[in-house]
Amino acid sequence: MKSTITVLLLLALAVLLAQGCARPVTSEHWREDLRQLERELAERHVDLYHSVSESKLSAGFDDLHERIPTLSTTEILVRIAQLTAMVGDGHTSFYPGDQKRWKFHYYPIQLYWFADGIYPTATPRESMHLLDKRLVQIDQTPIEQALEAISTTISADNDMEYRYTAPFELIRPELLHALGIAASADSATFVFDDGKRSVFHAMTADQWLEGDWRVSNGVVGPEKAAPSRRLELLFATSFTLPHLAERKYYWFEYLEDQRSIFLQYNACWDKDGDITFAKLIDDMFEFVDAHPVERIIIDVRQNTGGEPRIGEPLIEALEQRPEIGERGGLFVLVGRRTFSAALTNAAQLRARAGARVVGEAPRGKPNNPSEGRDIDLDRTGTWATVSTQFVERDAALGDADYLPVDIPASYSFDIFRQDRDPMLEAALEADLYVVSP
Repeated sequence: MKSTITVLLLLALAVLLAQGCARPVTSEHWREDLRQLERELAERHVDLYHSVSESKLSAGFDDLHERIPTLSTTEILVRIAQLTAMVGDGHTSFYPGDQKRWKFHYYPIQLYWFADGIYPTATPRESMHLLDKRLVQIDQTPIEQALEAISTTISADNDMEYRYTAPFELIRPELLHALGIAASADSATFVFDDGKRSVFHAMTADQWLEGDWRVSNGVVGPEKAAPSRRLELLFATSFTLPHLAERKYYWFEYLEDQRSIFLQYNACWDKDGDITFAKLIDDMFEFVDAHPVERIIIDVRQNTGGEPRIGEPLIEALEQRPEIGERGGLFVLVGRRTFSAALTNAAQLRARAGARVVGEAPRGKPNNPSEGRDIDLDRTGTWATVSTQFVERDAALGDADYLPVDIPASYSFDIFRQDRDPMLEAALEADLYVVSP
């Protein structure tokens, strides 16, 4: 009897808690959380006004505070994102469509910003005829204007963040509607360069993830179902695909014909159940010392961060072999996904080991506010992040917006569709230095 009463009480408590979690969010709740966000940004940010004046940011918060009763929930979320983006660093952020309580929908397409425009990288089977088309317009808004509007909501250290993030936001219906890009939050017409028009309808995240997708990457091919739409796998070649399909954090391979070591370093973490990164590096240099190796190519293009110390064994081992960098045989491949701890390791490889940087500039500044920490806004079920420390990766670069790239290389859409890797090709084809005896 007692156990039955206990169960009933627990069930009643669960119902009450659920009702509490689902209570309506009022304008006053939004206002209180907005003031909390403003206060915590001022108290916790390492240098809040490094890119925006105090008066301008304060005026933005005051304006939104007054307007909240006249705005929809989506408009409030988007405006908070715009205020947070004004701070001007990638670790101080607010994601309007991915909040605890509020989730934006998706349109059934995945996009990427290539050197020659924005193209689909994946679509459901029924839309696979779009996989070679360039997006030029959404409803009546030219794509250039759409990108400019979306960029106002993206927290960024530099413009490469916009190139990385904006294509993901172009498929969020509520965001497009709130910014005036699309006429509705339920559907939108995507217009492509051949004049084709496709009307897409909003779907939930589960529907978006579970669709029967096809990809434009030539390694997988549009005729096959996509095993995953993770970006690192979308950019796979036949060389990297087997490792990426296993979700490896790090691995190396010897390219015998080129006398080169290729090390892919995709996460600044040790992976549970796998050898540590330090052990992998020990194994790699044991191999290097026993074989003819002219080049070591380190790929951090898909690495979005973690703990910088994970990369220290690699950097220290290269410092002990300075001849590799001195003859121009050390390369680090970077791209717009390279961020946070991965950017730290890339900058250290350049400054301490003499690596040449290949690819496109990362989306983080070499020296910048970092170490993002959460701000929980419980009244409205939202959250933000705030940069709590200044990270100096290379003092010599000062306030530079980008890590310098020695050998530029990027993907056009045509190259993407082939089994090619333009950054790896550039590193393998680069001349080595002539070292005087």
